[in-house]
Amino acid sequence: MTRLARGGRAGRVPLLAALAASSACASTTAALPTSSRELVMAYDDARATGPLAFPTETYETVVRFQLPDGPHKPLRLRFQAEAPGKIEINIYGSTLLETPGDAIRTFTHELSKADLSDGRDGRWVVEELAGGQPLQGTVWVGLRKTDGKPSIWACNVTSGQAFMRDNNPQNPMGLIPTRRTPMLRLEVAP
Repeated sequence: MTRLARGGRAGRVPLLAALAASSACASTTAALPTSSRELVMAYDDARATGPLAFPTETYETVVRFQLPDGPHKPLRLRFQAEAPGKIEINIYGSTLLETPGDAIRTFTHELSKADLSDGRDGRWVVEELAGGQPLQGTVWVGLRKTDGKPSIWACNVTSGQAFMRDNNPQNPMGLIPTRRTPMLRLEVAP
């Protein structure tokens, strides 16, 4: 028997009863998963060297992501913001010519001072993508401003996966490779 103090008085509680009570509480808690798998896709080197601005509302920076075989559940999109303003984010499918196709998902984000990073502090804007349709093959992520003067951080890596384009209906400009890669991460799960 084990002696336990209760309310200032000593009493005797059988050891088995104490163990049974503690195991009953443990069995009512849900077991947490011990591991999961995610794929974090990025083409930058994690060293921001300067901001990437959007000169007009039709200008878009686009990053191409090639997913491994099979469908993948979209989880998150991360980027580092340098200046406040409102941006539109598009996730596109790919055409047969390996260019951005129809938008799979579109959302906007108002970048506030709380979202801003100095490029070295590890602060990322996170967009949750849960609930979206599975992604597979080649997908493109495009960012463009819709209000203010937002900018995002980029690095000096020439990845071959970062492009700019202008969707101006009067003077459209196709994909042009850029020497700098936006600090943009796409997270998916198999």
